[in-house]
Amino acid sequence: MTQPAKRTKKDKIGSGLKQQSWILLAIVLLAALIDYIWYDAHWVIAKSAALGACLSYLSQAIFAGFVFWHTGYRARRHIVRQMYRGQMVKWLLTVFGFALIFITIQPLSAPALFIGFMVMQISHSWMLWRIG
Repeated sequence: MTQPAKRTKKDKIGSGLKQQSWILLAIVLLAALIDYIWYDAHWVIAKSAALGACLSYLSQAIFAGFVFWHTGYRARRHIVRQMYRGQMVKWLLTVFGFALIFITIQPLSAPALFIGFMVMQISHSWMLWRIG
């Protein structure tokens, strides 16, 4: 016997994204503190980590918006289509965001940029694991 599909956890995803904004703030403040203590407040580390974390947060929020555009059993084809579109937009935003950051922002710390991005990616995965 089949079981009905589980309800979407749209409200939990929304609250998870709000929690991610606190993690984003923590990354920015920690990077600013590190920059102030060790690098005499040139703000290169803080700016780079903040840009990487913001890029990750923005791309994940846009993906979540695409995925939860439609809900319900009757919209299952739209949901799958939106997941593909959301993933494509997320990857394009990430690639073009990195390109734009590397082209326009000078001076830049590439390790801090990628660390900020990766910490947010890990926190996104942790949040989804915790919800599921």
